Amino acid sequence: MVGHKNIINIGFTVVKGHQIASGLAADSPYPKGSIEMQAPYFKMLGLDLSNYYLATINAQFNCHAIATKQYHNYFQDVHWAAGFASESFGFIKCGILWQNKRYDALIYQPDKTTKIAHTQPENCLEIIAPKLDGLDYGDQLILQVDANYIELQR
Repeated sequence: MVGHKNIINIGFTVVKGHQIASGLAADSPYPKGSIEMQAPYFKMLGLDLSNYYLATINAQFNCHAIATKQYHNYFQDVHWAAGFASESFGFIKCGILWQNKRYDALIYQPDKTTKIAHTQPENCLEIIAPKLDGLDYGDQLILQVDANYIELQR
């Protein structure tokens, strides 16, 4: 993302999510976590998640809602779990700043029109990043993203 003129820095707070992506939820239908199960399908479609921790950081922003304008990758009708309907997914390349270091990351956005349950609040995004040892709920981070891809609605 170096050299992009439209990069914006947006602060966010790490909040607890449904813990379905990581598989940590006691009632998760996906004990390995949904991201680990989805990763081979995304790889076949051209997006390799092997450099990332297979869970999401739930990022809450100080706004009413976040509008997605476009995606770097959009995968339609991915049938990744037996017994469940296909879902569509969008990904946006981004970076996160934490403890004075930048990490390449991806905004992970299951399409709300195909997602059955476990939706996120309108002012939250799910972010896939490398494992950040010591990251905790309440931590403040910065999202670096091209303004052509998302918009915060105050």
